[in-house]
Amino acid sequence: MLSFLSLAKQPSLARNITSLALGKFDGMHSAHQVLFEKLGDKGAILCIENNQGELLPQKYRAFYASYPIFSLPLEYVRSKSDKEFVEFLLEILPNLECLVVGYDFRFGKERHYYTFDLQKRFQGRVIVVDEVFYKKLSVHSGLIKELLINGNLKQANKLLGRPFEIRGGIVRGQGIGAKELVATINLQNDGFLLPKEGVYAGFVQLGAQSAESLKYPAVIFIGNRLSTDKSFAIEGHLLGMKLEVQQKEAGFFLVKYLRENKHFEHLSELKEQIQRDIQRAYKALKCENRESKENVENASDTNKRFQSRNKVIESQTPKE
Repeated sequence: MLSFLSLAKQPSLARNITSLALGKFDGMHSAHQVLFEKLGDKGAILCIENNQGELLPQKYRAFYASYPIFSLPLEYVRSKSDKEFVEFLLEILPNLECLVVGYDFRFGKERHYYTFDLQKRFQGRVIVVDEVFYKKLSVHSGLIKELLINGNLKQANKLLGRPFEIRGGIVRGQGIGAKELVATINLQNDGFLLPKEGVYAGFVQLGAQSAESLKYPAVIFIGNRLSTDKSFAIEGHLLGMKLEVQQKEAGFFLVKYLRENKHFEHLSELKEQIQRDIQRAYKALKCENRESKENVENASDTNKRFQSRNKVIESQTPKE
């Protein structure tokens, strides 16, 4: 994600942007996507960052954006008045005609200013998007985080509009899994909010974010290894397949919460439970056989939609 301030050194790109979505956008969730749809052909997204318990860290958001996306530290604008804030935007984007914000957008010193202040100061059009609901639940990042922390993954994914993911580098585990239990891929969390500890059914994508890479059905564990070394781990066991993992990073996509983390006195008991977890994961992911290619390919559909639109945008972006 590029810095919004860098546009000052890219005048042709800055002049090409006529509409701008403003917000934190830390989840790029379904309500955010409704807001982005209001931007039009020459739109862009500005993420005002506070870096607190992010659903989707900054470096991963462009994958879910259908427009050029930029970041700006909250500290840079938190002390500005409404007038100074609008002047700052116009200084960077001289052809700005339209601002798109959510119903609860606030800005400036001590978050003192509201959408009506923005409408008063900005001479162009200000689109205020109404609150978005899913079955009477208001779609916003705070609620999604609460649902994830409490283990209500199904509702959280509905509000997100996609399976919740955790990405990071692949690291060595404790070595017990492949020898005594089941082989796993171990993940180093790259700044994602951690959901409730326990066992999940989901998918593992090897390599960087991609709409093309397969997502392999998996049973995923997040939490402290209570039955072995007590250390924290994020690890996934691929269902019914053995792969030589060459990639240095991976993404874990959580589909269903299976059970809470618990202690077992003997490794044999843990192994038996893992086998039960695997069977439950197969059922949850509707894996009728160990290939399950159709399910894996279908899991990528949402990402492919976002990524294909990005390719069009990149081809239209002016070069300096």
